[in-house]
Amino acid sequence: MLIGIDASRANEEKKTGVGNYAYFLIQEIKKLEIRNLKLWSEPVRFVLYSRGPLKGGLAKLPENWSVKILRWPPKRLWTQLRLSWEMLWHAPDVLFIPAHVFPIIHPKKTVMTIHDVAALKFPESYNWFERWYSTWSARAALGKLWRVIVPSNVVKQDLISNIQYPIFNCYVVRHGFDQRYSDIKILDIQKILNKYSVRQPYLLSVGRLEEKKNTVRIVEAFNNIKLQLTTYNLQLVLVGPPGHGYSKVQEAIQSSQFKKDIITPGWVGDEDLRVIMKGAEVFVFPSLAEGFGIPILEAMATGVPVLTSNSLQEVGGDACEYVDPMNVGEIASGVLRLLQNANFKMQNIGRGLQRVKEFSWEKCAEETMKVLAWS
Repeated sequence: MLIGIDASRANEEKKTGVGNYAYFLIQEIKKLEIRNLKLWSEPVRFVLYSRGPLKGGLAKLPENWSVKILRWPPKRLWTQLRLSWEMLWHAPDVLFIPAHVFPIIHPKKTVMTIHDVAALKFPESYNWFERWYSTWSARAALGKLWRVIVPSNVVKQDLISNIQYPIFNCYVVRHGFDQRYSDIKILDIQKILNKYSVRQPYLLSVGRLEEKKNTVRIVEAFNNIKLQLTTYNLQLVLVGPPGHGYSKVQEAIQSSQFKKDIITPGWVGDEDLRVIMKGAEVFVFPSLAEGFGIPILEAMATGVPVLTSNSLQEVGGDACEYVDPMNVGEIASGVLRLLQNANFKMQNIGRGLQRVKEFSWEKCAEETMKVLAWS
């Protein structure tokens, strides 16, 4: 039995949400005792497909794992040209696509993860090609592929509403989070904060600076908060690379009377991000379209209170402050409540530390392997 996994996104150096999902899931599948799961009656081998040599921990392969580096074309249409070519001549028994779209040519038993339907719900947040490609991929996956994985029941219901035909091949497998966020030993937090011109106290948001992540409304809510907390020298730290609609984010920051207190360090690696997360007063994540929301778990694991969108209660449970992400006043009021009510803040922190115990990449890997195995 040969299981092939597209590792192209997992192998990216500056990974964002879906890339981290692919990386941590692959790393956890490596650790599983496949025989003990009793999913197959024969030995199982794995092959990772990549555009280039594997990097870091991804390159450490168990004895029943191998890698196939598919180099051409170097940049565009790698999935549809190069991976399809590989599937035509050397298809595995099962192909798993964790963080991208599936190749046109693929084995009968192909499984793909659909992370969200943001392109259907918020088409203005994508250029025309991204909108068409992701929408086509989701519809085609549900209609043609053996199985589809989604990270939450919200995404499953969104697919049912938007695809508008019965879905029988869709399985919910919840994400995990990097367990290192639960055990942060900070020797010199100030050294890391100084590196990015950050000073305490500060609010933190993580994700692409774009319309889908609601960055403009986060900035507007920060303006409201600063006007009400005149003696509280608060900063807003927006970690993440530019995304679609970044010009509007730039305009909102530049027009803010508190722009000197808005810090945009760009993409930040995990080692430093964990420290920045730990030092935040509140993690602000009122995303407009999120399939799951791994940063919510990471913030709760570090002991930071979370404000997020009403649509993400499946992840946050009773541990977050939920708001209407379209309402700037509600976002500001929610943050103020966490900043000014110490008992409420500590209650949310305690609930968050309990909530994250329900999630892990180990559980995600085990459930994913069941989806790949069931006949």
